[in-house]
Amino acid sequence: MFFPLGLVLAWAGVSHWLVLATLGVGPYDAVFHSITQVQGFMTCFAVGFLFTAIPRRTGTPPPAAWEAGIGLVAPVGSTVAAWLEAYALSQVFWLILLGVLVQFAVRRFRSSSASRRPPNGFVWVPLALCTGALGAGCMAAYGVWGPESFALHELGKRLLLQGTLLGLVIGVGSMVLPLITCGDAPPDGRATPRDRASRATHALGAAALATSFWIETTSASLGFALRAAVCGGFLLVSGRIWRLPRVPGWHRRGVWVSAWLIPAGYVLAAAQPASAQAGLHVVFIGGFALMAFSVGFHVAAAHGGRPDLVHGRPWQVPAMGAVLALALSARCAMVFDPAWLWRWMGLASGSFLFASGLWGSLVLPLLWSRGAPRPLASAAA
Repeated sequence: MFFPLGLVLAWAGVSHWLVLATLGVGPYDAVFHSITQVQGFMTCFAVGFLFTAIPRRTGTPPPAAWEAGIGLVAPVGSTVAAWLEAYALSQVFWLILLGVLVQFAVRRFRSSSASRRPPNGFVWVPLALCTGALGAGCMAAYGVWGPESFALHELGKRLLLQGTLLGLVIGVGSMVLPLITCGDAPPDGRATPRDRASRATHALGAAALATSFWIETTSASLGFALRAAVCGGFLLVSGRIWRLPRVPGWHRRGVWVSAWLIPAGYVLAAAQPASAQAGLHVVFIGGFALMAFSVGFHVAAAHGGRPDLVHGRPWQVPAMGAVLALALSARCAMVFDPAWLWRWMGLASGSFLFASGLWGSLVLPLLWSRGAPRPLASAAA
């Protein structure tokens, strides 16, 4: 349910820019675009994954109907509220959803009936959701208090649009990245002193990541550099991205590349803070979007009982990657070549929509299939 909804919201967040660039119709609404892409598109993919992966990992019940219902309604509510410029209301929807996700994850992680425990890196998940809640609260406060609290709004926007997704990528990536790229399932977290020290290290990393957004308010280069170091370090150690993918399947290369592009984008932003939007879109398009589509395909194919696709080479996967690379290049060109802004915008938005359409043509039939799904573990590697 969440992947198709995420695809619809991705189109909602990008298609109006294509219409503006090609027909000159509509507003240049960057706030709506960012809220819809993060709190709509990316959130739906993240919720769908968490609602699937956490119960399977822990052997606990799937989300209740009311949890799934809020998960479906809240991203739409945030998107519609942002379109109506009711930004404080859009954050109310987001805060409600984060509250549901936090209690969903914590209850299952701590359940006495859980058959397995999450890896130590999963401590990032609740911390990432709390970071998003803090950012949403700051943005909602700006909507109430007005322009005098603009600095609070900027901090909240960074925490929400970047901090939440980065924390989820690092936390979930500690399990998913080694599994998808090399077929290695990380061990469960335990109550040993070594495991407690590992979780404390991850918590300190999350604190350093949050601090980087505050540092950015005074020194953009230093804030971006710290973010690159935190993301790169934990993805290298916990996500083990220093290894090349060793398992057949073209989408695994997409997951691996996307993990590297996240710290690379922040390195670019730190080196050229005046053109930071280019580096940030390396993170968002090359990192978050490519990872969402690649992992989403993996989950859909594995749960849909299609190991041939999980280990195969469907042409849509490299085609999607190539078109996303075109979208990323055009979006960066909007920063470095503003004289051709509208043409680059049209190419960037059109390419992104085409790439998402390729993904949908491959994944949606899997989601609608009525065949009996096989256990994820049988095809995940």
